[in-house]
Amino acid sequence: MKKFSILYNVFLHLCVIMGLFNRNKSNENKTKCDVCGTELHDPERLKKHMKKAHGNVPAKKLDPNGGDGGTW
Repeated sequence: MKKFSILYNVFLHLCVIMGLFNRNKSNENKTKCDVCGTELHDPERLKKHMKKAHGNVPAKKLDPNGGDGGTW
């Protein structure tokens, strides 16, 4: 049983090294925008797209004196 345990741990370690059990996807190779779904040809273009298209979204500020409070 001890031999099996050691061999199993070695096998799992080799699988992790080879990337078979890599749970975290690498953001370096990602080319599709999660927000709008745009497919870009280069990961650098995706970074620029995210900064320009989705980076500076101002928070919505509700005006407390802007009417009766209802939408109808």
